Amino acid sequence: MLNQTEIRELIEREIRSLLLDPDTDDADDDGSEDLVRIGLNSLTLAQLLIELETELGVDPFQDGVSITEMRTVSDLVQAYTTALAGRTVTAPSGA
Repeated sequence: MLNQTEIRELIEREIRSLLLDPDTDDADDDGSEDLVRIGLNSLTLAQLLIELETELGVDPFQDGVSITEMRTVSDLVQAYTTALAGRTVTAPSGA
């Protein structure tokens, strides 16, 4: 199982990929910056969540966590960490 640091790194990598900015250095980012402020809109957030569900095999939003509560990278990290700990595993693709 991935730890919180690995989940954060995955989320940040996926965000950079979606924003087409692979060279961004997140070393100073503590995860508290607003997702909209870093460039995510509703479409890129949806794409991010699809990528994360595919990569991690969990959907933290199927058990009552609201997508609208996700305002920062740290919010996403916490949601996915909790979902992975609870093993809310999604059905494999094509099932």
